[in-house]
Amino acid sequence: MTQRLLLWIGSYTSGSAAAATGVQRVWLDPADGRLSGAGTAAPAVDPSFLATDGAGCVFAVNETMEGGVTGFVRTGEAALAESGATHTGGSSPCHLLVHPAGRHVITANYGDGSLSVHPITADGVPGTSIQRVEHTGSGPDRQRQEGSHAHSVCLAPGGTHLLVADLGTDELRCHPFDPRSDQPLGAGHLAAQLEPGTGPRHLAVHRSGHIYVAGELDARVHILRWDPDTATAQPLAALPATEDAPDVNYPAEIALSADGSRLYLSNRGPDSITTFAVTEDGAMLTRLAQTPTGGTWPRHFAQVGDYIVVANQNSATVTVLPVDPANGIPGPVRHSLELPSPVCVLPAV
Repeated sequence: MTQRLLLWIGSYTSGSAAAATGVQRVWLDPADGRLSGAGTAAPAVDPSFLATDGAGCVFAVNETMEGGVTGFVRTGEAALAESGATHTGGSSPCHLLVHPAGRHVITANYGDGSLSVHPITADGVPGTSIQRVEHTGSGPDRQRQEGSHAHSVCLAPGGTHLLVADLGTDELRCHPFDPRSDQPLGAGHLAAQLEPGTGPRHLAVHRSGHIYVAGELDARVHILRWDPDTATAQPLAALPATEDAPDVNYPAEIALSADGSRLYLSNRGPDSITTFAVTEDGAMLTRLAQTPTGGTWPRHFAQVGDYIVVANQNSATVTVLPVDPANGIPGPVRHSLELPSPVCVLPAV
């Protein structure tokens, strides 16, 4: 019998009568792609984005005006218990990164554009912020870019720097990061200035050193080349997220396949996953297909074995798309499961 795979689901707990009650869980059967066993893994307030340290601890942002980050440890077969929580010092955190060294969790605070660094104890508890960096600036979109909005944080190529995608200022900001230091976050600088109105949201980093940026506001994928000597990134090209030009498209999650040969992008509006072929040197993308997710407003997805599992926020569904091993393109929805306000998919470890 094939062993089922456990998935943690980040969710919103406020804003609607159908909201979730915390971090949710579902099981995926890798034999047939069916989902089952939905339920609440742990109560929490607006745990929208999740990340793991790879050793069983899970961390969630609390996407509230007085932002927070909460740690969890796995208890039993499919439950989480809160290990501790703290404020980020910023507002509406929407993304976080557990540094590979396992000593820190870094949160991107969308509301005020700040970045906060929290130590992690041996028990998986996120501590009080030891560093917090604010940012200023704006962009041409008066509604979405009136100020700095840090939308994600990830490791730059080489692993010695952090990159922050700032939707409000059309920038990739960069900070050296030394996990051995008492003050691990170094002084920041501008890694790349993207075209006005891009609205950079999430990043994917190729083994070649190329970076792919999901432009939430311009509905394009931007290709940049990393320069390790200067810790900057040079924009090379930009491709439309979809073949057509829909009236509404706000790309969200962007991720590479395990072998780096395919790039996937979720489109909110067209409600689809676009698949791009990646050249071996990472410098070029070719759009291959656009696959409906079977739900509305695909906020996030994760690649789980032979499937892409999608959190469709507005339809309150999690859907499973099988990936063709021959071409890396996801096919029609294999299974769909109703779940309140799903916005992030994290495979359990």
